[in-house]
Amino acid sequence: MATSKSSAKTKKKSVLRKVIDFFVKSEYHAYLVGGYVRDSTLGRESVDIDVVVEGDGVKAARLLNASLKGKLTSHNEFGTASISIDSYRVDLASARTEKYPSPAHLPHVYPSTIVEDLNRRDFTINAIAMSISKENFGEIFDPFDGMSDIKRKLIRILHRNSFVDDPTRIFRALRYKNRFGFKLEDETERQMKQAVKERMVQKLSAQRILNELGLIFAETSFKAMVNDLSHYGVIEVKRSELKLMPGSSKHAFFFLLSRLPRNAIPLSKEDRKIVDDFRNITGIMAKLSRTSKRSAIYSILYPMTDELIEAIALLKPELTDKIKTYRRMLKLKPFITGQDLRKYRVVPSKSYAKVLKKLFALQLDSKFKNRKEAIVYLKAKKKR
Repeated sequence: MATSKSSAKTKKKSVLRKVIDFFVKSEYHAYLVGGYVRDSTLGRESVDIDVVVEGDGVKAARLLNASLKGKLTSHNEFGTASISIDSYRVDLASARTEKYPSPAHLPHVYPSTIVEDLNRRDFTINAIAMSISKENFGEIFDPFDGMSDIKRKLIRILHRNSFVDDPTRIFRALRYKNRFGFKLEDETERQMKQAVKERMVQKLSAQRILNELGLIFAETSFKAMVNDLSHYGVIEVKRSELKLMPGSSKHAFFFLLSRLPRNAIPLSKEDRKIVDDFRNITGIMAKLSRTSKRSAIYSILYPMTDELIEAIALLKPELTDKIKTYRRMLKLKPFITGQDLRKYRVVPSKSYAKVLKKLFALQLDSKFKNRKEAIVYLKAKKKR
């Protein structure tokens, strides 16, 4: 295990080393920015490597990838590209400035310098850059005093309209607050509350909201983040309800979605079924708690998704034995089939599904213990 972790760290360093070597030897003015600089300052390992280039970032990415030999994805309209190599990613972007056509909409992008690029970012702790160019390698650009905010453990916006221009920053502010154990700077908190009050989050597309929620549930401190979303009114879910949220991030994600208006979030057919099941999780647990009858346990759980059943086991460990019983029952084959019903002409064919369901329930409750006894029961039913 230790060898694997060491190997991963070595690989990460070699990717970063190749990125730095490429730009030191090139004519580009390039900078490590944002999360990488922030996390390095905090002594944390950063997942991705973010580079800003003064010039054509997409062209620089193509040239860099000739060395890295990863998978290159380009977005020419935004001047950005990414290179995936093993489990790591290098993001490259042309230094740019942004103008928002209206609140909560994606911005128009224009070429710029590194200082202008930092000026468009969300928080001061992400508006720091380190040069990886040969003429000023290692020079730090920190026009908004982000290093000081890191030391003071503060989340601070750069501009008064930051949350209005891009309300996804509300989600990010709460992610960083809980991930790093930071505080919201007073004016930042005030501006965030005002943006929430003005319902700026509701101006976002449902897909962008879903993306932000997905990022929150990828964090280890997702419960604290969700509590903050509720506390600040970003999502309209009572904190008393959130106490029911499972400890597993996967199940907690579906639970939270089930507490939002049904059509608020775009979901696949499969995910919609899971979320709909979670809407009645308390009722299902109550029903399950009140019965010990095998057929009733089966009837309650059979229509439910595996995700809901797993969540019930997490929330109510005392129901685990019933869930195990249900899973054993899933492996049973019915003693009586539709062919048997046709053979003995017990009921009209239109009633087969209903009768087979009832017969299987009797089987689960040990009304008959084998196929022979089931046939005897069936014949007796016919005579009546």
